[in-house]
Amino acid sequence: MGRTFFYRTAALVLVLTLLAGCLTGCGKKMVENVPGQTSKPGSGYTPPVNEEGYLVVTMPQTLLGGKTAEELEQEDKADRAAASAEDLKTALWSELRANEDGSFSYYMTQEQYEKLRAFYYWAGCLRDPFTVEIAEDYIAGADYSDFDENGIPWGLVVSVDGETYYSLEIWYSAMVSAAPAVWLGRYQVLCGVPGEEWAVHVTVKNAENGEVIFENDFPTRE
Repeated sequence: MGRTFFYRTAALVLVLTLLAGCLTGCGKKMVENVPGQTSKPGSGYTPPVNEEGYLVVTMPQTLLGGKTAEELEQEDKADRAAASAEDLKTALWSELRANEDGSFSYYMTQEQYEKLRAFYYWAGCLRDPFTVEIAEDYIAGADYSDFDENGIPWGLVVSVDGETYYSLEIWYSAMVSAAPAVWLGRYQVLCGVPGEEWAVHVTVKNAENGEVIFENDFPTRE
């Protein structure tokens, strides 16, 4: 099953395959330290605990990533049924449940919560959470911006190879904007940002000349 376990959630047009990494780690240690930060974002936030003793974090419909909550729940159940006992030990959540309002919730231990938050931090800036390397060759750089007083980023600046980007603009635009916006949005919620308040401003630049190619706010709100 390898590095695809628990990593089937798509952001919009299935662009989340850019990371091609699983949520379990499969024996690899995820990088959890965040360079350049004096304190871990969200470290003062503790998610609510249910009667089963799990931390519960609910993601709004705007962070579904192109699928329904019911689809995400069914895929999670199918993945778990097919997973080995070793894979289950390293999963980043214990259960994913769809809610009646269309949102979904992660049910996690404290250890899983810390690892899932680290996963989304690195995924949100287009890096492999296990190596912290940029995920794709055509991405020259990706850095967070607009940090709030808690150290949580609200912006992302991505530099790309212009020729590659324009060769398939619709695809690459989603790859470097909508996909990381979903990941960063989930990270914000895991750090305690209310689901209805998450927001990400993405700026895509041409690495060769610094020209702004694309700029947008996520999610789109009226």
